[in-house]
Amino acid sequence: MRSHTLSPSNSTPDSNHVSSAAGAKDKEKKDKDLIGTVVLGNHSIVPWYSSSYPKKLIGDACSENGKLYICEYCFKYTPEIARLQGHQKFCTLSREESPGTKVYDSGLYSIYEVDGSEHPLFCQNLCLFAKLFLDTKSVCYEVESFLFYTLVETDQFGVQRVVGFFSKEKFSWDDYNLACIIVFPPYQRRGLGKLLISFSFELSRLDKKLGSPEKPLSDLGKQGYLAYWSTRIAQVIMQTKKESISINELSEATCIQPEDVRVTLEHMGVMVAGEEGGKPHIRLDIWDKGQVDESFNLNPEYV
Repeated sequence: MRSHTLSPSNSTPDSNHVSSAAGAKDKEKKDKDLIGTVVLGNHSIVPWYSSSYPKKLIGDACSENGKLYICEYCFKYTPEIARLQGHQKFCTLSREESPGTKVYDSGLYSIYEVDGSEHPLFCQNLCLFAKLFLDTKSVCYEVESFLFYTLVETDQFGVQRVVGFFSKEKFSWDDYNLACIIVFPPYQRRGLGKLLISFSFELSRLDKKLGSPEKPLSDLGKQGYLAYWSTRIAQVIMQTKKESISINELSEATCIQPEDVRVTLEHMGVMVAGEEGGKPHIRLDIWDKGQVDESFNLNPEYV
């Protein structure tokens, strides 16, 4: 299977990606760049967006009936099924442990920390595939400054497959603990996004930092984070014996940045305006216990 690695000097941004507000001419260009179908293992998936795959390497995959075959272990790609079959005979990741260092293990699911500078081709191919399902992803080739946390499923035969991941910058001035997150379409609706979000904040807790995802969030992303933040804040409120609690105290207890705490309290309906123009305050007696989603809880024994 042919693979391609671009250095920063010859990599191209996602210039072909077009927002939903684009004109007819841009939409035509987007449709022209959209791959017909991607085949990942036994799954045939219609992409949602175009990606930055080099045109000369994907052949006619962008035609209406075109297909791009993806190795489900290393994410290398080819428009020819015969090349994929030939590659799979020699793909070391089909027989070896996933790249990186294992940092979480529940038995069925594991999370590996993969350094983009140590495994650039794997991370580039991972990003190119993810871009097919992410509207706002921009980094596909310049992966050296990122850490990738791959969510790996192990089947009954001990074979590992990456089912999603999140990435974060190695050095973030704003202490962002997540740059990009995705669970691949065949593995969605299993609560795996919750696992990835929870783990990103577990990393912040271990680093003794306050964490937050890069902004702006998509509507679905905001919905997911508000559910996580509400759960964590509600759990602190349940455990406190104090009559009042501040945003900063909640931030320290949850490792959630204060502005995200404030937004979440408003979402939960417990941030109320003060009387006669006074400062807003937190009401500990009106929150809904149904806002606690136990599926966000991480077993510390798995980390």
